[in-house]
Amino acid sequence: MGFRAVLPIISGIIPFGAVMGSAFGEAKLSFWQAMLMNTSVYAGAAQLATVELMTQNAAVFVVIATGLIINLRFLLYSAAMSPMVHDSSPLIKFLCAFSLTDQSYATMSANHDKFSTNKEGVSFYLGTAACMMMTWHASVIAGYVFGNFAPASWSLDYAVPLSFVALLIPTLKNKKYVAVAVFSAIMSLLLYQLPLRMGLMVTALLAIGFAWLIVRRKK
Repeated sequence: MGFRAVLPIISGIIPFGAVMGSAFGEAKLSFWQAMLMNTSVYAGAAQLATVELMTQNAAVFVVIATGLIINLRFLLYSAAMSPMVHDSSPLIKFLCAFSLTDQSYATMSANHDKFSTNKEGVSFYLGTAACMMMTWHASVIAGYVFGNFAPASWSLDYAVPLSFVALLIPTLKNKKYVAVAVFSAIMSLLLYQLPLRMGLMVTALLAIGFAWLIVRRKK
């Protein structure tokens, strides 16, 4: 079920993967070097930023720090998923952590009310993760071999944020959810220029605080 649920999002992953694959090629990485990084890191935005820094001969510390900072948002995703995987085996926990992506988490979050047990939630999530991994790796390989085959005039990069909007809308079930969504949108615009792409992380923390204040006020 999770595999099918994430299918509408992969339209934005294919061109992103092609860009990543062509970036590997332009950085003069061998095919196996590119695949090793793509498999071990498995984080598109972080990979793209760090490969660009590598081509500019940046210091190793700067490359690693940049990747870690960009991926800070996964701390929030992991905290939200922790109750669901609490009783799972160490192997399942590892697979869930390693395969965590924005798209898989968003899809699982949008469907969490359909799970009657944590085991169902984990199975659903692993289905989304399997679909994402297959699509991402195939797209990166295609991009490395054939280059960025998506013409810029198609503006396919907009498919990624639009797919998240499509997942977000059904979750806005009452005024509190709408208020937090609007607050998050405004803060993300105001904080977009923060260095090291910290705007997203700061916005997420502020939104959590705002949601806590709303819940506390209601109580």
